[in-house]
Amino acid sequence: MILLVAIFYLFLFILSIYFAISGNRPIKVNDESRILIVTAHPDDETMFFSPTIRDLVNTNNDVYILCVTSGDFYGQGRERKKELVNAVKKLGVKQGNVLVMDLTNYKDGPKMWEKEKLSKHILNHVEKLDINIVLTFDEYGVSGHNNHIGCFNSIQYLYSNGFLPTDVEVFVLESVSILRKYISFCDLIISRFRSRYIYISNFTNVLSAYSAMREHKTQLIWFRYLYMIFSRYIFINTFKRIHMKKMF
Repeated sequence: MILLVAIFYLFLFILSIYFAISGNRPIKVNDESRILIVTAHPDDETMFFSPTIRDLVNTNNDVYILCVTSGDFYGQGRERKKELVNAVKKLGVKQGNVLVMDLTNYKDGPKMWEKEKLSKHILNHVEKLDINIVLTFDEYGVSGHNNHIGCFNSIQYLYSNGFLPTDVEVFVLESVSILRKYISFCDLIISRFRSRYIYISNFTNVLSAYSAMREHKTQLIWFRYLYMIFSRYIFINTFKRIHMKKMF
């Protein structure tokens, strides 16, 4: 029985390597695209979006990180903003391309944000930076955090009501089941068949994610070390286009 399990995992490992070698199926971007990644907290960029960021910064595109909060739930907002700046350097994002909104009514915490007002602030950055691609969480927020879902709701509101400039495309990071979330690179097999847009980190990019996470010193609790080892989001990102939704 143990031998069969070992053979099965060896098969998964070999198949995963094959798919990794097969390469990405990235979102189609033009040369010199301007891409905005909307996150809720400092460390989201590393824990959830690092495979995508590492791929995009190796092109001629401008990549911006727009973080809604300073992550001040425990009063560490000032430290966490500094950590964010240091972390994105490790991922290859220019220091001047990191923006923290830190608005009075949109703080780190369990409270669901009001999408209409937050969407106006996000739209302001989209227009000011002349963005043509927006990336954010999907409707489940990967971890189910209300702040992650709040990012999605605000951008969904802009998209469905036609408030975004006509040339702006929106893609959302796909949430997966708890099992898939924590089978590390083995999820490559499923992701390859189920998702249209996929980013796969090579060994160097995974090391960059680890290096970036070390900059988030206030967040290095024991279970996050396990997350960095077992989470598929350190190795794989899959996206889908946002869809029109009736808004009231």
